[in-house]
Amino acid sequence: MSIASVSVFCGSSPGTDPRFGEMAAQLGTHLGERDIKLVFGGSDAGLMGIVADAHLAAGGHVIGVYPDETFSRDVSHDGLSELHRVSSMHERKATMYELSDAVIALPGGYGTLEELFEALTWTQLGIHALPAALLDVDGFWDPFVAFLDGCVEAGFLKEANRALLGVASSPGDALTALERADVTYREKWSG
Repeated sequence: MSIASVSVFCGSSPGTDPRFGEMAAQLGTHLGERDIKLVFGGSDAGLMGIVADAHLAAGGHVIGVYPDETFSRDVSHDGLSELHRVSSMHERKATMYELSDAVIALPGGYGTLEELFEALTWTQLGIHALPAALLDVDGFWDPFVAFLDGCVEAGFLKEANRALLGVASSPGDALTALERADVTYREKWSG
């Protein structure tokens, strides 16, 4: 699969480990150098701002999707190639999915997980077909991956649907995983 644009979900804070910001900068640079458009939440805060700034510095095209009426403290990024202002978080996510060929999640909290889970659920249900990968930083995603594997073992997630989410430790490996991903729709409720 050829990838021209990637939605990146990540924290609106930088986190406590400087390696989170370093990986966000590496991802932004990597995508920018490969002329892959970055689609993100439109904020200049935290990892979101870091990945966007690095992408822009690498000469990339950055598309922000910012829900104006949702945030009171967060600030939209002023230097983007495009900024889509939307009215809700739901519209933000739907717009990001529409503008993207794939999804990468950096470390983050509830918002990052919610965006990632919705993207995966929509692929599982055949609403769209976006390959997804976690970009790991020093084992950050290990408990989450173990949880998903436990969901398979407990019979709540099919192995084929668990495979919709790859894990990578570098931006290059993440892109390779996305390009090779099998996002073929499989009936969720059959055998």
